[in-house]
Amino acid sequence: MNSLEFSVVRDGTAKDALIDELYATTEASFRDVTSPEEFGEQFSDTRFVVARRDAKLAGWLSLRPPTEGGDKRAADPGWLAMPPHDLHDAEVLAQLLRLAATEVGPEGIIWHSRTTAFNQQVVEMTGAVALRDLFRTWQAPRERWPAAIAKPTDGAVVHAVHTPLPEDLLAKFLDFLTRAGISNCSGETCTTAWDADAVAQRFADWDEGGLLMQVLEHRHLVVAEAYAFVWSDEMMINITEHQAPASGLVALVAALLQRFPSAHPEIGIATVELQEDERKHLEPVLASCGFEDKGPRTLFQLRSGNEASGSN
Repeated sequence: MNSLEFSVVRDGTAKDALIDELYATTEASFRDVTSPEEFGEQFSDTRFVVARRDAKLAGWLSLRPPTEGGDKRAADPGWLAMPPHDLHDAEVLAQLLRLAATEVGPEGIIWHSRTTAFNQQVVEMTGAVALRDLFRTWQAPRERWPAAIAKPTDGAVVHAVHTPLPEDLLAKFLDFLTRAGISNCSGETCTTAWDADAVAQRFADWDEGGLLMQVLEHRHLVVAEAYAFVWSDEMMINITEHQAPASGLVALVAALLQRFPSAHPEIGIATVELQEDERKHLEPVLASCGFEDKGPRTLFQLRSGNEASGSN
């Protein structure tokens, strides 16, 4: 640890150089669809805390200022700290978080992490305080994925979604998103109003991003959708349902899991993070598809005055 050097990067040429360095470390497939300019835009209001060992990048995290207005995070106190998913050195991460808390002053920082031995070690090293649980994490390794698509017992139908959507499916999705009250967000504004163009653009964006999508129909209505994307070494799954039968949801998730081996043979684990109001209906569905409860994702807060006594 003695060879480590820590610094804060706020703006100017140093920030531009760091963003270029981070962009160069991303997957080639990501760089194929994202330009350096697009990558850099997401960090316009961001500071960085950086660790280097012998001038080489050994760890970093980004710092975003508190939000204002109607954003869900507006009520959460502190700057949002976001470490990269591939930082696995607890001492480095703990020091980055402590320096970040000092950098932003009395407001302190917040970050969220899953329940793992590594993350708990970081929390103990920093003296961070748990604010609340955000999600419940459910995971299924490849060997637990269903070997066959479950058959719904209620006449529901599952099929894959490909763009452009046929007109009849586009109309059904428009109806589903409206009935379910799904937010349509553009820039800083969100509404629950949808039209055909907005629905088509939603799926075009997802298709361009490489998402795998499935839909559940019941009694000629779309009642659920599920999509998956690669995050680190996992397939992250998002499920949205509105008055969907349980057996149909099991079939929906099973069908999506069956697509993973051919689409992403390198991925060996599937993850779903459920909000509190989703748990009652979706946890039995996930259990039927081989998932297990791995505990909460928790929001933590750290201010410079409440660091662990052993911190530097």
